[in-house]
Amino acid sequence: MVNFLLSFLLVLFSINSDAESFEGSIKMVQKTCYETSYFTYFVNHENVRIDKFDVNHIPTQSIIINLKDKQVHVLNPHKKLFTKVDINSTPSDNNNDFSILKTENSKLIDNHLCYQWRVKNKESNTEVAYWVIQNNFYFFEELIELLNSVDNSFTYFEKIPETQGFFPLLTVERTLLRKEKNRLSILQINNEKIEENLFKIPNNFKLVRN
Repeated sequence: MVNFLLSFLLVLFSINSDAESFEGSIKMVQKTCYETSYFTYFVNHENVRIDKFDVNHIPTQSIIINLKDKQVHVLNPHKKLFTKVDINSTPSDNNNDFSILKTENSKLIDNHLCYQWRVKNKESNTEVAYWVIQNNFYFFEELIELLNSVDNSFTYFEKIPETQGFFPLLTVERTLLRKEKNRLSILQINNEKIEENLFKIPNNFKLVRN
């Protein structure tokens, strides 16, 4: 009887954990000194697709990521080309170069209470502040490990321990003299069903080998 109850609870927990994982779309805008770009993340369990758009909302790139198989493909929508990215398993910069502070500073962003995490690297003359919420964004920790092989937007976030379920609604990168270099803001988060076809490479795209 005890074994039956234990088995039942384990199955129930696994079902609830899967049901609570985020599925939907996330829209962002990134502003630097030189350009403005827009992003849409589509998340369906182990599949993530990131569409990038220029300031005029014209698509410029798509990245399709399978978190389970650790595969990353980059698509060029204009030339109808795609390539498979080799995942870099080599450890990145030594964590001793980074100073990490999970502060108690908080503020409301789009009615979400966010807390500030700061990561500083003196050698790079950079500090990144992340305003994070904790919910069901379990995909994000695995995502940035793979995404940093393509884009270094979340290199500093990867240095932070114990980030499961957290997601930054606002990311601000500055020099140590406080000059802003980069700002990534969340525009919209939608919990919705995402069709699996969105994570398939179109048949008319041609593979380009590295």
